Amino acid sequence: MNRSLEKLFFRRPRVLNVLHWANLVNATSQTIPAELDVLERHAAGARQALEIGTYQGVSAARIARALAPGGLLYCVDPWPETGGRQNNPCWSICQRHLLRSGVKNRIRVLHGYSGEMAGQMPDQLDFAFVDGDHSWEGIKTDWTIVSEKMLPGGVVCLHDSLTPAGEDWRHLDSCVYFEYVIQNDPRFSVIEVFHSLAVLRKLK
Repeated sequence: MNRSLEKLFFRRPRVLNVLHWANLVNATSQTIPAELDVLERHAAGARQALEIGTYQGVSAARIARALAPGGLLYCVDPWPETGGRQNNPCWSICQRHLLRSGVKNRIRVLHGYSGEMAGQMPDQLDFAFVDGDHSWEGIKTDWTIVSEKMLPGGVVCLHDSLTPAGEDWRHLDSCVYFEYVIQNDPRFSVIEVFHSLAVLRKLK
């Protein structure tokens, strides 16, 4: 696959979609490879998993492969209309990537925003990856849903909760919310941090 093309057209998803269809580029993600390794490690053996913010399906494929036999990953993303067109190119790439990765039968897609889809998410999660709306209200909604649905002993991975050195542009509301709210939640304990990723286990 051509990494230079992926970087060149990262912000032009319609072009990326054509290149991905032609099998010239991979699906793209802002979750770096080492963070994907962390996700896969903590998702290993999970039976009921959730991802909020699936984008082009890169992290979903890694998580789904790590699940226990019969495990299921619920993927939540609005894939909104772009430029007045109904077909979001990132959704097209996502579907194709999950099919090519051989994990489509391990995934249930909830096409909408997390607050709208909460009632369709499973109530007993043992793994979740949150990488959705990084605004204060967005992460507040996601955390409220996930923290209540997580089983004791379950693991939550939160993307863009830490600001990596030299990447001040990534100091988003989700980082502030993590600092002041999430890491002070007595139901959870931080068990690992890596780059922008925070990993927590539910205690009770």
